[in-house]
Amino acid sequence: MAFLLTAAFGIHAYYQHKQESVEVVSPRKWMYWIYAMVFLGASAANFAQLCVTIVFRNYEKASFHLGYFTLLLILSYAALLAGAKHRAYD
Repeated sequence: MAFLLTAAFGIHAYYQHKQESVEVVSPRKWMYWIYAMVFLGASAANFAQLCVTIVFRNYEKASFHLGYFTLLLILSYAALLAGAKHRAYD
């Protein structure tokens, strides 16, 4: 589920990056680009964790856990979206 969630948010961030104006480089456009790249990395790591979990057939035997990182990443992106809707950058 974390893999799908990070992939979906990454696609959303990239789509928002593309929707920003092409002529003007805004800070919000770069924030969306950075989040898209971080979500890409997080979804790759979550996919690798899913593969390791499937191989070992037990979540506890997997050597790394990304739950808190994924949660903090999603919450920080939600805060960005909430702040971006309330004020527009000039």
